[in-house]
Amino acid sequence: MRNYYEVLEILKTTLEADPLVTTITNEDTESIDLNKKNLYPIVDMVCTGATIGTQTITFNMLITAVDIREHNNVPSTSKFVGNDNKQDNLNTTLAILNRLFKTIAALGDEFTIIGEPTPEPVVFDFANQLDGWQMTLVVETPNTEISIC
Repeated sequence: MRNYYEVLEILKTTLEADPLVTTITNEDTESIDLNKKNLYPIVDMVCTGATIGTQTITFNMLITAVDIREHNNVPSTSKFVGNDNKQDNLNTTLAILNRLFKTIAALGDEFTIIGEPTPEPVVFDFANQLDGWQMTLVVETPNTEISIC
């Protein structure tokens, strides 16, 4: 049975092809930012559960894309934009998740997306003041690896 490995590999390969992604991890969410040598944006993917059916195996993949908040030393007069790059981070990381979803959804029979993901913002979470988005991507694969005699 290789389904789990195949899902991780297709997600990783898709993210590696994204020009906006610098680091890809497979950690628990609390550990996403403990490495001091991280390059941003970071995309973390964790399987939070699976459903085994007679024809398919469905994986719930929690995907988190974050970038580091940078503050501008020059005061901003705009209360809407603020004095940092939070809006840029949210835009960039949502684009990463959107491209991942659309690429996996276009693959067809081997990897099917169930439902439509609903990203939620992650603002100023983790140790290095990171902003971004987090979504659960439900990926279904054929359950053909094991046959019962």
